Amino acid sequence: MQLSESLAALLRAPTAARVWESHGDFLARGLDPNHAAFRLLADFHRFLDRLEAGAASRDHSNRASMMDIGSFGGIVASELVEAEDAAELARRLLAGAITEGLAVLATRQHVKAWRGELASVYRETAGSLYDELWNWAARRKPELDAGERCRLIDLLLAPARNESPTADAPGRTVLVCSLTLPLLVDAPVDSTSAEG
Repeated sequence: MQLSESLAALLRAPTAARVWESHGDFLARGLDPNHAAFRLLADFHRFLDRLEAGAASRDHSNRASMMDIGSFGGIVASELVEAEDAAELARRLLAGAITEGLAVLATRQHVKAWRGELASVYRETAGSLYDELWNWAARRKPELDAGERCRLIDLLLAPARNESPTADAPGRTVLVCSLTLPLLVDAPVDSTSAEG
């Protein structure tokens, strides 16, 4: 099967924008709008869009944290110029350190919150992928026992479902993309998954 240009681009570098383009290509190639591939595309788009938005949010929080840390140098310089004596300088620096330290801690909490939100994105995506993998495996290997199919899919998706907010995000992203993209490549060929 020859891949459309947008699907080939999606395979090379998955982004929400490329998923959007693939949606149009699938329709243009005559795939029924009720085909299961469109549900998979929508789920994949939502996953990538949330990752992209979350990464931008995390990066802004990290930069804000670094700016807070950097601003303490400005406070020190200001206090050095304005302080009348060493005791006053010490009091001012202590007050500045407490204020700026709290600001840094606050922005670090935003980064931690982002990690927790990201973990839920992976868990949600694993849930929708479970159904897609189940249906795909049932079509491709119908003789496989249902209990064994469950066990294998659970093992496959376990890293994406990891509850730890410090789990390997890039590895989980690669896993989700590695499972979704072959399903998308196979979808236009497999008309048995169309819903009526």
